Amino acid sequence: MDNETREQIQKDLLSESSIETLSSFYAIFGDGTRLSIVSLLLKHELCVNDISEILNLSQSRVSHQLQVLRRHDIVTYYRKGKQVLYALTDNHIKDLFRTGLEHVSEKDEGVYQDRKKHVG
Repeated sequence: MDNETREQIQKDLLSESSIETLSSFYAIFGDGTRLSIVSLLLKHELCVNDISEILNLSQSRVSHQLQVLRRHDIVTYYRKGKQVLYALTDNHIKDLFRTGLEHVSEKDEGVYQDRKKHVG
């Protein structure tokens, strides 16, 4: 490769700061509990108690993971009467989840079957 081509490629690189920010964002999806919560919130707005019951996890564990997801702008919440309901922040999160699910389902029949029933 000549120097001019190498220099052009280097100019196209993301900055270290951008790479670190992106890396931190993707790390959020490296936890099974958080992915399960995101999976539930794809189609439903739910409170901590509902998520806890559905996933058979303690409310404190669910609350902690929701706090992590909120801090990284993955989920949002709003009050409905006395309930606090959680939802995904936007369609980008849904798209990321579905794209990842589609990707891993291409080589795994079990995941493929799950994907079919989950996203239609």
